[in-house]
Amino acid sequence: MSTNRTRSRRTYGRAPLQLSKLNVADISMLPGVQIAIVCRECRTWRRIVGSTDCRVIGHERDNERGEQTGRCPGGNQQVEVDIAPERWAARLRRQQLDALPAPTRRAATQHYKPLPAQPGPVHLMPTPRPEVEYTSSERIQQWADVLGAAEDMNQRRAEPLLGDIIGPIRGLEVPTDRPSRAA
Repeated sequence: MSTNRTRSRRTYGRAPLQLSKLNVADISMLPGVQIAIVCRECRTWRRIVGSTDCRVIGHERDNERGEQTGRCPGGNQQVEVDIAPERWAARLRRQQLDALPAPTRRAATQHYKPLPAQPGPVHLMPTPRPEVEYTSSERIQQWADVLGAAEDMNQRRAEPLLGDIIGPIRGLEVPTDRPSRAA
Protein backbone atom coordinates (compact mmCIF):
# COMPACT_ATOMS: atom_id res chain seq x y z
CA MET A 1 0.00 0.00 0.00
CA SER A 2 1.29 3.45 -0.95
CA THR A 3 1.93 5.99 1.81
CA ASN A 4 1.36 9.02 -0.49
CA ARG A 5 -2.35 8.42 -0.95
CA THR A 6 -4.87 10.05 1.38
CA ARG A 7 -7.66 7.69 2.34
CA SER A 8 -11.13 9.21 2.41
CA ARG A 9 -14.72 8.08 2.58
CA ARG A 10 -16.05 6.91 -0.75
CA THR A 11 -19.62 8.10 -0.36
CA TYR A 12 -20.90 11.56 0.35
CA GLY A 13 -24.57 12.49 0.78
CA ARG A 14 -24.45 15.84 -1.06
CA ALA A 15 -24.30 16.61 -4.76
CA PRO A 16 -20.80 17.43 -6.03
CA LEU A 17 -19.74 21.09 -6.01
CA GLN A 18 -19.30 22.59 -9.46
CA LEU A 19 -16.54 25.19 -9.49
CA SER A 20 -18.24 27.15 -12.28
CA LYS A 21 -21.23 27.81 -10.00
CA LEU A 22 -19.17 29.01 -7.01
CA ASN A 23 -18.05 32.57 -6.40
CA VAL A 24 -14.72 33.01 -8.20
CA ALA A 25 -13.28 34.72 -5.11
CA ASP A 26 -13.79 31.44 -3.20
CA ILE A 27 -11.59 29.47 -5.62
CA SER A 28 -7.82 29.49 -6.10
CA MET A 29 -6.59 28.05 -9.39
CA LEU A 30 -3.25 29.84 -9.56
CA PRO A 31 -0.69 28.20 -11.86
CA GLY A 32 1.85 26.01 -10.07
CA VAL A 33 -0.32 25.76 -6.94
CA GLN A 34 -2.78 23.05 -5.95
CA ILE A 35 -6.44 24.02 -6.44
CA ALA A 36 -8.11 25.23 -3.24
CA ILE A 37 -11.59 26.44 -2.34
CA VAL A 38 -13.27 27.98 0.67
CA CYS A 39 -15.14 25.29 2.61
CA ARG A 40 -18.84 26.09 2.52
CA GLU A 41 -19.33 24.92 6.11
CA CYS A 42 -16.47 26.46 8.07
CA ARG A 43 -15.42 29.23 5.61
CA THR A 44 -11.71 28.26 5.65
CA TRP A 45 -9.43 27.62 2.68
CA ARG A 46 -9.02 23.89 1.94
CA ARG A 47 -7.10 22.06 -0.78
CA ILE A 48 -8.76 19.88 -3.39
CA VAL A 49 -7.10 16.48 -3.70
CA GLY A 50 -7.34 13.88 -6.43
CA SER A 51 -6.90 14.00 -10.17
CA THR A 52 -10.01 12.23 -11.46
CA ASP A 53 -12.14 11.98 -8.32
CA CYS A 54 -11.57 15.46 -6.85
CA ARG A 55 -12.59 16.06 -3.24
CA VAL A 56 -12.19 18.74 -0.58
CA ILE A 57 -9.60 17.45 1.83
CA GLY A 58 -11.06 16.18 5.12
CA HIS A 59 -10.53 18.60 7.98
CA GLU A 60 -11.59 19.47 11.51
CA ARG A 61 -13.87 22.37 12.35
CA ASP A 62 -12.53 25.12 14.63
CA ASN A 63 -14.70 27.13 17.00
CA GLU A 64 -14.34 30.83 17.89
CA ARG A 65 -11.53 30.14 20.40
CA GLY A 66 -9.50 28.16 17.87
CA GLU A 67 -10.25 24.76 19.42
CA GLN A 68 -11.06 21.85 17.16
CA THR A 69 -14.59 20.61 17.75
CA GLY A 70 -14.74 17.62 15.40
CA ARG A 71 -14.90 16.83 11.73
CA CYS A 72 -16.31 19.47 9.40
CA PRO A 73 -19.23 18.23 7.29
CA GLY A 74 -17.73 20.08 4.30
CA GLY A 75 -14.69 17.77 4.24
CA ASN A 76 -14.45 14.98 1.64
CA GLN A 77 -17.11 16.64 -0.53
CA GLN A 78 -16.80 15.79 -4.20
CA VAL A 79 -15.83 18.65 -6.54
CA GLU A 80 -16.29 18.92 -10.30
CA VAL A 81 -13.53 21.00 -11.87
CA ASP A 82 -15.58 22.29 -14.81
CA ILE A 83 -13.84 25.61 -15.39
CA ALA A 84 -10.47 26.27 -17.02
CA PRO A 85 -7.88 28.26 -15.06
CA GLU A 86 -7.81 30.94 -17.79
CA ARG A 87 -11.59 31.42 -17.60
CA TRP A 88 -11.39 31.52 -13.78
CA ALA A 89 -8.66 34.19 -13.94
CA ALA A 90 -10.73 36.29 -16.37
CA ARG A 91 -13.85 36.05 -14.18
CA LEU A 92 -11.80 36.90 -11.06
CA ARG A 93 -10.28 39.94 -12.77
CA ARG A 94 -13.75 41.13 -13.83
CA GLN A 95 -15.08 40.69 -10.30
CA GLN A 96 -12.14 42.65 -8.87
CA LEU A 97 -12.77 45.49 -11.31
CA ASP A 98 -16.46 45.56 -10.42
CA ALA A 99 -15.61 45.67 -6.72
CA LEU A 100 -13.56 48.87 -7.10
CA PRO A 101 -15.31 52.04 -5.95
CA ALA A 102 -16.54 54.25 -8.77
CA PRO A 103 -14.02 57.13 -8.29
CA THR A 104 -11.04 54.78 -8.78
CA ARG A 105 -12.32 53.38 -12.07
CA ARG A 106 -11.15 55.14 -15.18
CA ALA A 107 -13.64 56.53 -17.60
CA ALA A 108 -13.60 55.34 -21.15
CA THR A 109 -11.19 57.19 -23.40
CA GLN A 110 -12.92 60.03 -25.17
CA HIS A 111 -12.39 60.28 -28.90
CA TYR A 112 -13.11 63.79 -30.05
CA LYS A 113 -13.77 64.76 -33.62
CA PRO A 114 -10.95 66.83 -35.11
CA LEU A 115 -11.67 70.54 -35.11
CA PRO A 116 -11.96 72.13 -38.55
CA ALA A 117 -9.25 74.56 -39.59
CA GLN A 118 -9.88 78.21 -38.77
CA PRO A 119 -10.96 80.21 -41.82
CA GLY A 120 -8.72 83.01 -42.99
CA PRO A 121 -9.51 86.74 -42.68
CA VAL A 122 -12.60 87.83 -44.58
CA HIS A 123 -10.82 90.57 -46.50
CA LEU A 124 -8.40 87.98 -47.92
CA MET A 125 -11.10 85.55 -49.03
CA PRO A 126 -11.64 85.42 -52.78
CA THR A 127 -14.80 87.11 -53.95
CA PRO A 128 -17.35 84.80 -55.48
CA ARG A 129 -17.19 84.96 -59.21
CA PRO A 130 -20.42 85.19 -61.20
CA GLU A 131 -21.56 81.95 -62.68
CA VAL A 132 -21.50 83.49 -66.17
CA GLU A 133 -18.60 85.57 -67.38
CA TYR A 134 -19.97 88.57 -69.27
CA THR A 135 -18.26 89.75 -72.41
CA SER A 136 -17.22 93.37 -72.69
CA SER A 137 -20.07 94.17 -75.08
CA GLU A 138 -22.60 92.73 -72.59
CA ARG A 139 -21.14 94.83 -69.75
CA ILE A 140 -21.35 98.00 -71.91
CA GLN A 141 -24.99 97.23 -72.65
CA GLN A 142 -25.75 96.72 -68.91
CA TRP A 143 -24.25 100.15 -68.08
CA ALA A 144 -26.17 101.78 -70.92
CA ASP A 145 -29.44 100.38 -69.48
CA VAL A 146 -28.92 101.99 -66.06
CA LEU A 147 -27.08 105.14 -67.18
CA GLY A 148 -30.26 107.24 -67.63
CA ALA A 149 -31.58 106.42 -64.14
CA ALA A 150 -28.17 107.12 -62.57
CA GLU A 151 -27.83 110.55 -64.26
CA ASP A 152 -31.39 111.50 -63.22
CA MET A 153 -30.62 110.67 -59.57
CA ASN A 154 -27.39 112.67 -59.67
CA GLN A 155 -29.22 115.76 -61.03
CA ARG A 156 -31.86 115.60 -58.29
CA ARG A 157 -29.17 115.42 -55.65
CA ALA A 158 -27.47 118.51 -57.07
CA GLU A 159 -30.64 120.69 -56.97
CA PRO A 160 -30.70 123.21 -54.11
CA LEU A 161 -32.98 122.45 -51.20
CA LEU A 162 -36.46 123.93 -51.47
CA GLY A 163 -36.56 127.05 -49.30
CA ASP A 164 -38.22 126.81 -45.88
CA ILE A 165 -39.78 123.40 -46.33
CA ILE A 166 -36.63 121.51 -45.44
CA GLY A 167 -33.97 123.21 -43.41
CA PRO A 168 -30.36 122.52 -44.33
CA ILE A 169 -29.43 121.19 -40.88
CA ARG A 170 -32.49 120.19 -38.88
CA GLY A 171 -34.57 118.71 -41.64
CA LEU A 172 -38.34 119.17 -41.93
CA GLU A 173 -39.88 121.74 -39.54
CA VAL A 174 -42.40 119.95 -37.33
CA PRO A 175 -44.97 122.03 -35.37
CA THR A 176 -44.87 121.50 -31.61
CA ASP A 177 -47.89 121.01 -29.35
CA ARG A 178 -47.26 124.16 -27.32
CA PRO A 179 -47.29 127.59 -28.90
CA SER A 180 -44.01 129.44 -28.69
CA ARG A 181 -43.83 132.17 -26.01
CA ALA A 182 -43.49 135.73 -27.07
CA ALA A 183 -40.42 137.27 -25.62
